[in-house]
Amino acid sequence: MSFTDIFVRPFVRGRELRRGERILGRWIAGFVALALLGATAGIVVPILTKSDCQDGLVEKEGECVGLVDATAQVPVFKPGEDGPGKEFARLVKRIAEENERVRDVWESPKGDADKKPYVKVALLLPFNTSKSGAMTAPLVERSLAGAYAAQRNANRASSGVNFQMLLGNIGTDLDLWQPAVDAAAKLSGGGKQSEDDSPLVGVMGLPNSEQDTQDAASALSAKNIPAVSGVLSSPTIEARTFFKTAPNNRNSVMALARYLKDEPGNGKGFLVWDSRAQDDYVTNTKAELLKRFGTKYELTVRDKSYVGTMGPYEGAPATMAPAASSLCESGADTVFVAGRDWDLPELVEAIAKDGDCQARKDKNKTPIRILRVSTGLTSRLTSEDMRKAMAEANVVTLNAAPTDNPSWSLGQGAPGQFQTFATTIAKEADIKGTDLDDGYAIMHYDAFQVLIEAVTQFTDDEDNKGQLPSKYDVNSNISNMKVGTDGDCGDCVRGAGGEFGYTSGNGNWPVCKPVPVIEYPRAKGYSPPKAFRTSPGKGGSCPG
Repeated sequence: MSFTDIFVRPFVRGRELRRGERILGRWIAGFVALALLGATAGIVVPILTKSDCQDGLVEKEGECVGLVDATAQVPVFKPGEDGPGKEFARLVKRIAEENERVRDVWESPKGDADKKPYVKVALLLPFNTSKSGAMTAPLVERSLAGAYAAQRNANRASSGVNFQMLLGNIGTDLDLWQPAVDAAAKLSGGGKQSEDDSPLVGVMGLPNSEQDTQDAASALSAKNIPAVSGVLSSPTIEARTFFKTAPNNRNSVMALARYLKDEPGNGKGFLVWDSRAQDDYVTNTKAELLKRFGTKYELTVRDKSYVGTMGPYEGAPATMAPAASSLCESGADTVFVAGRDWDLPELVEAIAKDGDCQARKDKNKTPIRILRVSTGLTSRLTSEDMRKAMAEANVVTLNAAPTDNPSWSLGQGAPGQFQTFATTIAKEADIKGTDLDDGYAIMHYDAFQVLIEAVTQFTDDEDNKGQLPSKYDVNSNISNMKVGTDGDCGDCVRGAGGEFGYTSGNGNWPVCKPVPVIEYPRAKGYSPPKAFRTSPGKGGSCPG
């Protein structure tokens, strides 16, 4: 057994190394050989140990970043750790088992009828989490679960191809993406792909609307690698091969506007906004809210900023007391928030504790409505303590979001594929009930679904027998996932969050994407309003 087998084969186990992988293997083999030579010469050379970054990952700023095949033994995303975060280690193990099963079905089938080729998809997320990082551990867990549920459903289907999922750590604050993108480029291949190539056909993830995401998307696009983000929403982040499954902030604000047309409130509004200019999500959301509601609700004269707690920024923790006091003094009953999910409970608690808020004359008659753009309902808002605080302050939230698990799980307006998704993720990933409320599992399921449909469209074509799609084929197929002018889905995406497609000239944002407005807490006998749907363009219409 060679040194390459010891250190590289976990990443590509069970088949011959390819050109890019041979280069990596020779580098590592040379490194280990140098270590042994150094030992005989009395030179101290560090060698790889269990606590170092392994399996294709490299150390940067105290993290193990890059792209790793989950079939490798215990992937470690931080030097000195024994494995991935305990919150999602079980899911990494299940993905590893599925990846190995997929490989074995192709390389060691029970019979020719069971032999099935496979492609690779990379999931790029921050696998080292913290309370102030770009994503918390529960969000990473649910994102992994949604992607895994999509992988399992696809691999159980009768299509002619299976899917492996590689895991790419892009750093706690999303800024260490380069090694993962470089590795994806080496695995994606060039033009025509045979069944023996098992190419990487796309990536997914890239969750936050920040400059690092733009940089990563641009780098992937330069290599012609299709990428699909499940939850990104800032319309300023675009790249030629970068597709989104969530509505952008502008579309979500339009959904709020439609809701307020029928429920305008007392006409007084207030804007609470995160002052971190580096976070494109909050700055763009603020701009869209001002553009749509600034004049009507006088938001330029009734507003208050705060310093958010999420992301790589310095500042005081979210201090919402000044905002709560000012909005209650103003008499506003419609509060627009441009900020991250993590900070919302702080505002609710500040309203519940503020003397002016408690003393307002219409407290028991008219609730304060907090309107925002989100992916779903943050778990920090749905705890029993928070429900009590909201009831005490007479506060409700209205979230324009691409998911509405509280309604859909009760059969209220649920998309056609939602129950299939819910059944699979409960069985395969042990995620169910309120764990789906934040929307991250649903949206990452749909992001993988975009790539799955693009691949199966290619392999289902008899003219492509014996071939697998290249990244160019996948890009082309996604671009042609259209919703017909008569509302027919045709080749569009059938996701857990509803049917949607893509069209040219809109930055690869989804068209006909449902955008419910979620009210929380739900009143007794609550029935959600009909979901807004993103425009398919001039002359187009949407299903339903």
